[in-house]
Amino acid sequence: NQSAAAWLGFRRQMHDRYVRRSKEQKGRQPVSKIDHVKTHIKVENKHDMEAILATLVDENPIRDEVAGQTYRGRDAVAKRYGDLWEAFPDFTVSPTGLYEDGAVVIMQADYFGTKGAFNDHPPTGNSFNVRIVVVFNFEGDSIASEIIYLDYAGQLRQLGLM
Repeated sequence: NQSAAAWLGFRRQMHDRYVRRSKEQKGRQPVSKIDHVKTHIKVENKHDMEAILATLVDENPIRDEVAGQTYRGRDAVAKRYGDLWEAFPDFTVSPTGLYEDGAVVIMQADYFGTKGAFNDHPPTGNSFNVRIVVVFNFEGDSIASEIIYLDYAGQLRQLGLM
């Protein structure tokens, strides 16, 4: 029967595809959401714009709760990171805790930087070191949004701007 032969041929193709994919993926572990956040932070600390944007969903909104700002889309997010890195040339984030639950990762971290030009203020050379909490929401394997909480008053005091 021709339809039975076609069915068997189809099943053989599917089996061969499954075996091939299994061999290709053997030894590869899926990347956890925490590992994805660690990669995001690593490239953020290197000020690598293309690499950081690659960790995000294209229309990733970043919500800065303290400033009351939401940055949407690749261009707005890129501008936000560029402005941040210009204002604090040695900007770094050092995670002190990462917690994963479903499609959410919560990060507690130390946030450090030395003031360059910032909000129409000339560089002071003053540094800040404040604790932040960031909530990362995932869509599949990419970061769909970031919500940032930090002690902005403490940051401004340490920079000599308050």
